[in-house]
Amino acid sequence: MKTRGLFGRLWRDYVSRYASDFTLLVPALALVAAAGVSYALILKYTTDGVANDQPNVVFLAPVAVLIATSLRAFGMWAQAVLSQGLALKVLRDLQGAMFAKLMKVDFARHAREEPGKLVSRFTNDINVVSEALVRGAQATIRDALTLIGAIASMLWFDWVLTLVVFVVFAAAAWPLQLIAKKARDKTKEAQIQIGSLTTLLTETFSAARFVKTYSLEDHEIARTDASFEERRRLSMKLAYNRASTVPLMEIIGGIALAGVLWIAGLRIIADVMTVGDLIGMIGAVGVATPAARALGQFNTAMGEANAALARIFGLLDEPMTINNKPDAKPIAITNGRVEFEDVSFSYGEGPALEHVSFTVEPGETVAFVGPSGAGKSTIFNLLPRLYDATGGAVRIDGQDVRDVTVASLRASLSLVAQEAAMFNDTIRANIALGREGATHAEIEEAARGAAAHEFITALPNGYDTVVGERGANLSGGERQRIALARAFLRDAPILLLDEATSALDAESEAKVQEALARLAKGRTVLVIAHRLATVRDADRILVLDDGRVAEMGAHGDLMAQNGLYARLNVLQFRAE
Repeated sequence: MKTRGLFGRLWRDYVSRYASDFTLLVPALALVAAAGVSYALILKYTTDGVANDQPNVVFLAPVAVLIATSLRAFGMWAQAVLSQGLALKVLRDLQGAMFAKLMKVDFARHAREEPGKLVSRFTNDINVVSEALVRGAQATIRDALTLIGAIASMLWFDWVLTLVVFVVFAAAAWPLQLIAKKARDKTKEAQIQIGSLTTLLTETFSAARFVKTYSLEDHEIARTDASFEERRRLSMKLAYNRASTVPLMEIIGGIALAGVLWIAGLRIIADVMTVGDLIGMIGAVGVATPAARALGQFNTAMGEANAALARIFGLLDEPMTINNKPDAKPIAITNGRVEFEDVSFSYGEGPALEHVSFTVEPGETVAFVGPSGAGKSTIFNLLPRLYDATGGAVRIDGQDVRDVTVASLRASLSLVAQEAAMFNDTIRANIALGREGATHAEIEEAARGAAAHEFITALPNGYDTVVGERGANLSGGERQRIALARAFLRDAPILLLDEATSALDAESEAKVQEALARLAKGRTVLVIAHRLATVRDADRILVLDDGRVAEMGAHGDLMAQNGLYARLNVLQFRAE
């Protein structure tokens, strides 16, 4: 999208909603411009007054300067406060819209881009837009009005000199456009690199234990140093680009002043203009030059912001494929029967599932086992519509999951995964995520069901204990029992267990298994397990291989078949 279109959209969708703020800002900017232009007029009339022996000028000129300075100072304070306030409101709305989009967008979107690169859009891209907004408010109004006022003053003083100045400054337009175009290209490259750097830092800090244990400190330092150097290199390109506008405008201003002095000297000698006109003209050029320079720099900033806005609006405009159909209705759960009928799915690089069919009856526990990449996680992704099947149908109680509302579908499911999702909040708040509006009594009851109440009340702050980032203040078993309490609170008819105990020690696993047994009663349960010993008591076991159902049956029957399941059991037994 072109620069004008992007900034037009920014104005239309975000800035214009704060018209009252903008209405207050415009007079402040106009005051700064008018006060600046008045200096040239004061210089002219003071010079002519002194030359014509008018003594009152000596007293009036300082008063006029003090008034103009005071008004300009007040206007500059008001413009700084109001322009920053407006920019911050717009940026808050942009960040809110971006975050809301990422929360609602398809799960595939999150799998496609690293978290660090997404975070970069909220920080670096937003900072670039912020600078452009503040400069934009000042340059498009204050500096433009200053330039218009200065040109009007120059025309009043002497139109011939004004024409000379105008021609000289017009010559700078083409190189300024070229600089702005380069800025757009370099900014896009720099923002992408910042996202990669953020991802690298997040990745390294998250793996601190591994880095220390394997003595990889120097390796990681070398990796990040290379990324820091790339950041420096790209930032210097931007710095060179930005810096080139300042000397260009300085040279143009010098040429304009030289031309004014030369032609004015000739015209004063010819008695066509006065010395006051010359001094006023010099003052007007002095006022116009910084304004023109600021407009030139703003043009560069616009080029940089264009790249950032393209990334921001590109995110906001991304289409979503997981949507409610126009006639979608809330799912009606009667028994909790899950059915996969000839289901196929691909992530884009070969099939993940091929013609998979099975049924999980109400109250039944079915386990899914198989080698890595066999399709177990894909089944769990298709049930809550994190992805849609590319072939066949996924049904719950006879209803195709694509025909019901997404919210009601997901409300019928509870997921307990190997990595318990913990947010840096209290234990109470983390459990309450299972069901909005839950009372403390309900939260406590859920914790008791998950065998978590005892350890929670033993903590200094009990249910108000902050779990830390990703649950860092709790052990693995404690985190998992909080996740189970969340599932108890949700009370969904279908339970998905994805390696829920594989990362726990024996004591924690025993407690979690007891809680899982209580949670599974009366529910339809689907289990993914790599540790086959944990699923021997399942009603049925589906063995997946290369996206297909290779075997199906109870543990004893599958062992008797001496097929893939039996081989996996033998291999795992030997490994243990």
